[in-house]
Amino acid sequence: MNRFALRLLAAGVLVAGLLGAAGLLPAGAALLENLRDSIQEFTLENGLRVLVIERHDAPVFSYATCVDAGGVCETTGKTGIAHMFEHMAFKGTEAIGTEDYDAERKLLAKVDEAWDAVLAEQRKGFDADSTRLAELQAAYKQAREEAKEVVIGNEFAKILEQNGARGINAFTGTDMTCYFYSLPSNRLELCMRMEAGRLAYPVLREFYLERDVVRNERRIGTESSAVGRMFENFLTTAFMAHPYKNGVIGHTSDIEAFHRRDAREFYETYYVAPNMTAVFVGDVTVDQVKKLAKKYLAHISEGSDPPPVTTIEPVHTAERRIIAHEDANPMVIIGWQCPAVTAPDFAPMELLMEILAGGRSSRLYERLVKEEKVAANIGGGTGLPGNKYPNQAVVFVTVAADEDPYRAEQLVYEEIERLITEGPTAEELEKVKTSYLASEIRQIREPSRLALQLAIADQILGHWNRGFTLLDRIEQVTLEDIQRLAEERLTQARRTVGIIEKKSNEAQAAAVKEG
Repeated sequence: MNRFALRLLAAGVLVAGLLGAAGLLPAGAALLENLRDSIQEFTLENGLRVLVIERHDAPVFSYATCVDAGGVCETTGKTGIAHMFEHMAFKGTEAIGTEDYDAERKLLAKVDEAWDAVLAEQRKGFDADSTRLAELQAAYKQAREEAKEVVIGNEFAKILEQNGARGINAFTGTDMTCYFYSLPSNRLELCMRMEAGRLAYPVLREFYLERDVVRNERRIGTESSAVGRMFENFLTTAFMAHPYKNGVIGHTSDIEAFHRRDAREFYETYYVAPNMTAVFVGDVTVDQVKKLAKKYLAHISEGSDPPPVTTIEPVHTAERRIIAHEDANPMVIIGWQCPAVTAPDFAPMELLMEILAGGRSSRLYERLVKEEKVAANIGGGTGLPGNKYPNQAVVFVTVAADEDPYRAEQLVYEEIERLITEGPTAEELEKVKTSYLASEIRQIREPSRLALQLAIADQILGHWNRGFTLLDRIEQVTLEDIQRLAEERLTQARRTVGIIEKKSNEAQAAAVKEG
């Protein structure tokens, strides 16, 4: 799967794990109903909601915590800080990750002071003293090296791995940040202690070292990639007002100016217990989980309600278009304004995009790849770059070698017009509903995926149970719903188009000559 598709998945499509089509297949419907009945929940006094699904067929359990703290929460000048804190959440605590925290605390303060001095001089702009700046940067580098001497690298993950943990990972999306892994069931208390430590008492050590890592991630994934650059340009064009325009990785100037207190302030604002959901699936009991959660997770701060995202993207009234000339394979990305996951039109929009671009039997794959051979691949769906708020429903076309991306774009519009004029067939609608359910059934059978999907759904929808109320909405989507939405939403005025054109040899030669 390419980087664009991975980002699309991580940004929002994962929540579909609870949004299948109940009633289509009796066995599937029964499985979903049994799943809902098996979920046990309790809420700690600090407001943290904990979900437990007991499965005693193997002596392991999967854990996931999702925090309502994604790129959408960031402010101007601090883009990327949610992702930056995710990196910090693996650095340990006062007891994990250091040889001597008392000494380290002073060394960390020294690094902060040195970076403050560098920033102050840099922000003088043309008036900065280059000699003075070089001296300050040398002092900052020296302070970093001294602080590193007492660090025990990667100790947090090593402790988990030494106790049998598998799949230790995390991701930051536009809507939230999630942490997850699996452990033997006799290591439940260890899991609670470790998670309470990083969620309640994190130490932001090696911050500036990790900032350099994030800066390099941006360099590789966005700045050095034609698709990455297009993806970023697409977001900033598709969203004029809403913070979805900033994505997740952050702007270069913001990353390079991050201070450790920026991450601390973000953590103190958003990493509060009512803003989190913890899920345990596997060979544990609800009584065990409740007892240990009260002992450990109750230490997570209750805090104050984080500020809500109130900006609303206005309805677009004119097409927006980005053209990039790259030494890369041509590509077409077309997005239309899409309702949020909680909106009434979300369910039919999901199925509409499945009919258009959801796999090898979709209309666009049949037309562009199989019949016209203008494309090597087709993909699409809702939820770019997130789906908690109104977002983008997208189609992306990998144009075949020596084919014209503008012809591919036009064929997409022809298929949309045919869908608007003729509507979908009953067989198409039944097929995408059935396929949707089958996909979700496969996912919920895996404890690790189920834990993550439940945590995501609980945070995006406000309560995990609302995921199951969406099942009926998927089931109730009609042919008329699909046709109506295609006519209302997939219009020229509401679309954003990104085209990657391959540079010709002549164009490349001209660019070299001009340079």
